[in-house]
Amino acid sequence: MSRGTWRVALAIVSLAALGVTGWSLYAVARHYQAPSPIGVAAVAVFDGTAYACLYLASEASSAGRSAVGARLASVLMAGVSVYLNHFHAQLIHGGAPAALLFSVPTLALLAVSELSWAGPRAGIRAEQGDKPFRLPQFGGWAWLLAPATAGSKVRERALAHIQDAGQVSGHSPGKSWTATDRLREHFATMEPAEAIRIAHESQPGLPPAELASLLVGYGVVVDAVQVALTLHGTPATVIVDRPDPVRTGHGDPLPADPQIELTRADMLSGPCPESITEAVRQLVRRGVTDRGAVVSITQELLGPDTNPDTVRRTLKREIDKGPHPVDGIGQGGGGYA
Repeated sequence: MSRGTWRVALAIVSLAALGVTGWSLYAVARHYQAPSPIGVAAVAVFDGTAYACLYLASEASSAGRSAVGARLASVLMAGVSVYLNHFHAQLIHGGAPAALLFSVPTLALLAVSELSWAGPRAGIRAEQGDKPFRLPQFGGWAWLLAPATAGSKVRERALAHIQDAGQVSGHSPGKSWTATDRLREHFATMEPAEAIRIAHESQPGLPPAELASLLVGYGVVVDAVQVALTLHGTPATVIVDRPDPVRTGHGDPLPADPQIELTRADMLSGPCPESITEAVRQLVRRGVTDRGAVVSITQELLGPDTNPDTVRRTLKREIDKGPHPVDGIGQGGGGYA
């Protein structure tokens, strides 16, 4: 349909709505014994105000401004007109068919006008860099089989869209862009799985929940489960900074023991113990009882100022307690002698 044909069709709908609803309003005015000029004036007030509001709303939408006020006024005037049309139908005992006949033309014009604003309004918003919220395409089966989960995902995306309100994606003139704006635009064009991997590489120590929160802040709407599933199977890379050969209390270097080194790497990559006793106890449970290795690893965990004599006494006390459950890692041997 060409633009000219569309204007002709809209003019026909407008004239038809004005004729039907105007006649109905005029009949109601005459029912109350109003003179004919007053009846015509009543029609002009109701329909003229409604059409004026529709025009103002259309102009505001075309200019990219808010048309809420004009649209609400149009709906209010249309609502009063529909009520009077229904009253007219009761006067002539026409029932529901007459009420629909008199009121539907006004509602049809309001609906056509509302739909006609959508195109210009979307075009102006796109020129300004604004992105309207769009429902995710889950499909009918997803909504049928998992309505609660689908609804929660839609809510998450809506919240993310509201948080990003006012953030534009185009290079509008005079817009001051921050690093966060540019990163949000960059991540918006990226696959979520790729964004998750990049974030994980930059922050490898963050758990999935915190990583998901970080990504949502940059416009990538994911949750902790999705982060964990994306990263599942990715081998954790632990960089071990090997110190100089560990020396015992007698000044002799300890022999390189792969099991002790594995225990050392595991301890250094995990949560830091809060005390010497806790550190020594964890090492003994893992099967590391060599004094030099226990002292060295404990100092790496708690700091170089850790007293080695205290570590040895704690080791002896833990060994004297009896056998400990062994995790199967780092059977270091050596014992306390």
